[in-house]
Amino acid sequence: MAEPPSSLLSKENKLWKGVFAVIGIMSTLVIYGVLQEKLMRVPYGENKEFFKYSLFLVFCNRLTTSAVSAGALLASKKALDPVAPVYKYCLVSVTNILTTTCQYEALKYVSFPVQTLAKCAKMIPVMVRQ
Repeated sequence: MAEPPSSLLSKENKLWKGVFAVIGIMSTLVIYGVLQEKLMRVPYGENKEFFKYSLFLVFCNRLTTSAVSAGALLASKKALDPVAPVYKYCLVSVTNILTTTCQYEALKYVSFPVQTLAKCAKMIPVMVRQ
């Protein structure tokens, strides 16, 4: 029995939406990585100094992310109240801030591709064990 044409178009539409989403996410992450590396490895100003305050970058990043998320929630008319108690977010939030700060600091010594490969390589022992 053949599928109706509308069902076939719907599947094709979902496929193209998925392809668009994957390409958008991957290209955004590449641009983000290139900008991160440029910010931490290129000297700026008259004295050609490197950026020193990576925690400030993390703060600006989180502030922007929170503002965009709140704007999206307000635009969709969803509640801003947290689902879980706030104290349960604390440990995850602190570790996220620490790892992002370490990521910025590591860019002073290694390139972004090396850093990404190191992050991916930590999964190899887990996959080999399977």
